Amino acid sequence: MTDQYFKELLHSRALKATSHRLNLLTNIDAYKSAMPYSAIQKAMKSMDRVTLYRTLESLKEKGIIHKAFQENNESYYAICGKKCDVHHHAHDHVHFKCVKCEAVTCEIPTQQIEILIPNMDIKKVTVYVEGVCNLCN
Repeated sequence: MTDQYFKELLHSRALKATSHRLNLLTNIDAYKSAMPYSAIQKAMKSMDRVTLYRTLESLKEKGIIHKAFQENNESYYAICGKKCDVHHHAHDHVHFKCVKCEAVTCEIPTQQIEILIPNMDIKKVTVYVEGVCNLCN
């Protein structure tokens, strides 16, 4: 994705296209899988922790990024798809973590996953799958 794409996306969500936001989005996009927070911190070393946290939170709230996975106090972030917006995150995918290279990716299942629990109104289902990715297999 280009800088121009991110600028337009930020403006469409009523956010200014600051250099911090653009740099963060470019880094997450270039990572090619969900980016761990520790890697984000290294890539954004010029940004203090509070500013980084606030930037991540504002991008999550506006439906631009999502927390794809969390394990051992490490959060992984990924760029949202076009269906996400300020009011709703639409993630019709599973999060897959490779046990060899540890990459976390968003994968579209070949079959829809439907979970029904009697007398319960389910609002969100998160599916996490571990295995060996195509590159490591």
